[in-house]
Amino acid sequence: MSNKTILITNENNRSNSLTNFSRVDMPPHDNFKKQTSTFRRNNLKNRFNEFDISFNPFISSASPIITYALEVCEFPSENIDMDEVRENCISKINHYSETALKYGIENTEVLVTRYIICTFVDELMNINYSTTQNSWSSNSLLNIFHRETYGGENFFHLLDKFLKTSAKYIHILELMYICLALGFEGKYRVRSRGEVELSNIKESLFRQIKMVQGKDPFTFYTIQEPSKDKYRLFNKVPYSLLFLGVLLFVSVIYSIFTYALNEQNSDFMNFVDNKKIVIETLEGTK
Repeated sequence: MSNKTILITNENNRSNSLTNFSRVDMPPHDNFKKQTSTFRRNNLKNRFNEFDISFNPFISSASPIITYALEVCEFPSENIDMDEVRENCISKINHYSETALKYGIENTEVLVTRYIICTFVDELMNINYSTTQNSWSSNSLLNIFHRETYGGENFFHLLDKFLKTSAKYIHILELMYICLALGFEGKYRVRSRGEVELSNIKESLFRQIKMVQGKDPFTFYTIQEPSKDKYRLFNKVPYSLLFLGVLLFVSVIYSIFTYALNEQNSDFMNFVDNKKIVIETLEGTK
């Protein structure tokens, strides 16, 4: 089934959607309301900057479904009920759509990011549960929500399109980078040099995001500045008290050695005196 994804900018045609999802009938699971409000980054940033330094509504909304999928795939089990997992994923994706729309994101952007999330979750499930009785691929999320069976190629088509206007779609690019960083490979999984090509794509995407955001990535450590205080060997002990302690210690050691030396000297002198008496006695007998 061929379903190419195209990008249509608002400048060319504001009545068309971001992709060609408009031709797909909405399934019963897709119960969110249609909205036409445009996502305004500055307003949202002002609303949420007290909680997040750089608020991304897509990542924030997608966190529950991504976290759930990772938890399910962390320790794959043959006895898992894939139908229950699928229903949970459907519920969380619907929640994602509703949350994203509440943030004021344009409906077409919600659709395209939902496509990205479905593709990411489907790959996770297919990799970890491909041999189970209830195969995920027979009824994937992408098929349920977008009537497609494989999005591993369209993911990178969308990435190329968004990179051409990276400043406008920076938050979607950040979401896509999260998917790649968490192990999504798509069409590159089956290529001979796919790992190398994918690594280059991730590196290029990271540089582009960093350039648009205009700031360095967050660090997990704090750089400690050298102390300007005067160095002291013992900060909690005054030098005067330390000097008295050392002097007392040396005095005690000196006294001990002096006493021992005097004792040895006394014994030696007694020994010499005894020898002298013996010699004088022997000479007197002669």
